[in-house]
Amino acid sequence: MYQNNYKYKSLFDLWKKTCGKYQDSIAFTDNTNSIEITYKQAFNELCFLTEKLSKLGLKKADNVCLFAANFPRWLIIEQAIITLGGVCVSKTSEISIKELNFVFENSDCSALITDSSEVIDYFFDNNSKNVNNLKFIIYTGENKNFKNIKNVIFLSDILCELDSEKEKNLITDWKENPEDIAYINYTSGTSASPKGAMLPNIGMSYVVEELQKFNKIKTGKKFIVTFPLSSAGGKSFVLLCFSEGCRIIYTKYKDFYNVIDREKPDYLHCAPKIMQTIHSKLMEEVNKKGLIFSKLYQIAFFISQIILKFERNKTNLFLIKKLKQIIDKHIYKPIRNKLFKDEIIIFVGSAHLAKPLEDYYDIISIPLIQHYGLTETTGLAVSNTLESQKEHYYTVGVAFEGTTIKIINPETHKELKPNEIGLITLGGIEIMKGYYKNPEATSKALLENNFLNTGDLGYVDKDGYLMVLSRYDDVIVMSNGYNVFTPLLENEAKDSEYIKQLIIVGHGKPYLAALAVLEEKQYSDWCEKNHINKSEPNNNEAFKQFIIEHLNEKIRRKNDFRYFEKLKKIYFLKEEFTVDNGLLTTTLKTKYKAVCKKYEKEIENLYKE
Repeated sequence: MYQNNYKYKSLFDLWKKTCGKYQDSIAFTDNTNSIEITYKQAFNELCFLTEKLSKLGLKKADNVCLFAANFPRWLIIEQAIITLGGVCVSKTSEISIKELNFVFENSDCSALITDSSEVIDYFFDNNSKNVNNLKFIIYTGENKNFKNIKNVIFLSDILCELDSEKEKNLITDWKENPEDIAYINYTSGTSASPKGAMLPNIGMSYVVEELQKFNKIKTGKKFIVTFPLSSAGGKSFVLLCFSEGCRIIYTKYKDFYNVIDREKPDYLHCAPKIMQTIHSKLMEEVNKKGLIFSKLYQIAFFISQIILKFERNKTNLFLIKKLKQIIDKHIYKPIRNKLFKDEIIIFVGSAHLAKPLEDYYDIISIPLIQHYGLTETTGLAVSNTLESQKEHYYTVGVAFEGTTIKIINPETHKELKPNEIGLITLGGIEIMKGYYKNPEATSKALLENNFLNTGDLGYVDKDGYLMVLSRYDDVIVMSNGYNVFTPLLENEAKDSEYIKQLIIVGHGKPYLAALAVLEEKQYSDWCEKNHINKSEPNNNEAFKQFIIEHLNEKIRRKNDFRYFEKLKKIYFLKEEFTVDNGLLTTTLKTKYKAVCKKYEKEIENLYKE
């Protein structure tokens, strides 16, 4: 039962207190600064839109589909739905229309808000009865004629109404029930069909309040939105920075690095995939500086790895500190400042960051804070601080104050002791109420006392810090009976400069193999260096032998490496895993089953002698 002892009593309470505190500061803007919305304007628009939705017939507990890419008024529209007692069912419009149609039909929505005319046309052509029965459709894009659809309203027209009523006293005393469902967030479907997690109103305001304790966000700083706002974890960090009076900048992913370069943000929230891309871009800057600098960088990085070990072993020598400062000033600072200012802090989530990547960012002095959660936990439930990340490296932090972590035996559900690997379960106010219209999946996910079965394997150390290892479903059982947690191996292998993307396969097989997407330039350079004609990489036996041994060297670094955890064969893919081709989720996680299904023949060929 909800206890009324939190700073924010509901999401609307969070908005009211925040907007009252930072009235004249810019809350939301796009990457061109053509739209700038102050905190006061945002609150006025929220109250006006809440009234408008009520007049359009939206009632308490109505489900409203919000399908749009990130844009400055997303959170305002979403909160208006929730403030009225409605439920926001959100997805980015950049995923496939068929997946959006599944969510549209499964969620029994009463209204639709979207930036995509293609979505409206598709729904009308394939589901005209449901479309015409909607209470309203709000289109947030440029004006367009929609044939045969009478209930489309343009957001621009609604905002014009607000402009003409500037002197009107807007209602500001809306009161939400904190235990009501605020969101139905559909999972990304990495291993199964998407499921709609029903998330309570108080869950999100609680997550934001807890994040404030872990991350000391400074007022007026810049935060660039990277995750889709349909992602609970992504949304929670935007609301965190919003609650502290930051300037929230929206941009499309294709413009992301140009905007970073121009704006030099103070905070970013990134998936591990983006952290890998940033690493590649920084290494490109190293290579641009010429052969001599590249050699100096390699020597410096080797020395820095030794220094890092000394630091983590609490060896505090003056000469080590001085050497680190000299290397940073002359080698790392010129490289990192090509993208970031020195005060940047990057929050990392959606999946566990590979150990070599965490080491890399520690060495070049780009501060990271890892955290952990799922859609079903309203985004987040565990976090590090800036200080604890360095002290408890490779972990994702400790549980929020009102959250409990239990590590249990996957088979017996018996609670395990510290440092024993098992299934991660979480309990707290932020845990979902269940999956929409899916009692079977709900019963599997919610255990005794409403603890969530996260489906992840990990352990908690003696100090309460959580180490996430892999998905329980990602365990490969080889034909010889050995169990292999493939994400641990993949994390090591993806540290290779030759590999852009990679998955490991071998379930029911005698050995492990991999599907990989190559870094094309690195492959070309290898061929040139080794005086081999560049050919289709799958036909280049010399390179295949090299890369298998190279990747196995990376994998051997894994803690508790076992002799059978090595690759025997590899197949190079021409097409990257992307959101558009359905092989990545919107939070950039690989859809393992989708990849295996698409390349079923190629995988089988890896096991033909």
